[in-house]
Order: sequence, then C-alpha cells, then structure tokens
Amino acid sequence: MSKIKQLIEEDVSLQKECNLCKESLLQLGDKTNYGAIIVYKKNGFFATLSPKTGGNPKNDFTIQLMTDKHYTHFSQLDDELAQSYGLAFARISKAITEVLAEKGFDVNAKTRDSGSAVAMWGKCTTWQEKKEHFHIKLYPFRDKLGQPCPADSSWGRKEVFDNEYIKMEPIKKRPIEKERFEYLSKRFIELLK
Repeated sequence: MSKIKQLIEEDVSLQKECNLCKESLLQLGDKTNYGAIIVYKKNGFFATLSPKTGGNPKNDFTIQLMTDKHYTHFSQLDDELAQSYGLAFARISKAITEVLAEKGFDVNAKTRDSGSAVAMWGKCTTWQEKKEHFHIKLYPFRDKLGQPCPADSSWGRKEVFDNEYIKMEPIKKRPIEKERFEYLSKRFIELLK
C-alpha cells in the first residue's frame, strides 16, 4: 500500500491522548483545559477562541479551527468534510472581519496595521513525523503578527543581516483581559450560529 493511501485510510476516530480530540466533545460555550472557549461547532468542525494572543491583547485574538475527529492531513477529508471546512473557514473569517470593523478597523484600509486583514496558520504533519490533530489558526494580520513569512512577497523587503538571515520581531502570547475575552466569546458564538 502506498504511503499516501495508507495515510488517507488511517484511523481518524477520537484519540484518548489527544487534547484536541477531548476538546471536540465539549459543547458550544464550554471552556477547554487551556481556557479557550468553544465558539463554533458544526458539520465535523469546531473552533475555539484562545484566551491569549500574540498580538495586542486590547485589539487582537486568535481562533483555532479543527476537525471533530483525529484527522492529521487535509488529504483525509472527503468531499463533504472538505466543503464543511470551506464554509467554516469562510464564516469564521467573516466573523473576525465583523468584530474588527466593530472595533474601528477599516475593512478597506491600505495598510496592515489599520486594516482588518485576516491571516491563517495551519498545522498538519507529514507521514514521517509524529501524528497530530491538524488545526488552522485565524487572527488579525497586523503589527508583529503581520510580519511576512518566506512565502510572502514582502519577505524580500525585510532587512537582511550578514547576508544569511532576516530578523523578525519576537512574538510572545499575552492573556486577553477577562471582560474582553468574555465579550469576544459571546460575540463569536452569536456571529457563528
């Protein structure tokens, strides 16, 4: 059996040792062990609002989108689940944009820091690595979180040191204030129903 066929046919049932599989059993509005809140749960996917952000805790946040079973690769998703992923991703992106607009960020801004651009970062593994539950993080794309990555055309405009590396600003997660976190979790649950 080819490695790809083996990967696709892997057992994707809930895994007892996987913290994301455990979170998938929680209900909308429940809090995870990490302190995140379940803000979306529909058609094989769920999403959590993190209590911390790598951005400005007064303006930013992170939502993590995951499958409710132990998938490790996009190639394991059938057509129905892939369609559900697309709808979930689009709805969460729209909700993030709406929350940013309510905070005064301009949907049509010409710069990252004044706009409401949404970024994503995904995690899945190769068959050579330890298997993990894949997940996608969505967050406002600005300030330190708006730094370019090698796939971004603005990467080449970063200052190069010793012709070997590009210095990026360090990103440290900081807690979101309790009152704001509670507001955001209720607002995202409302927008994502």
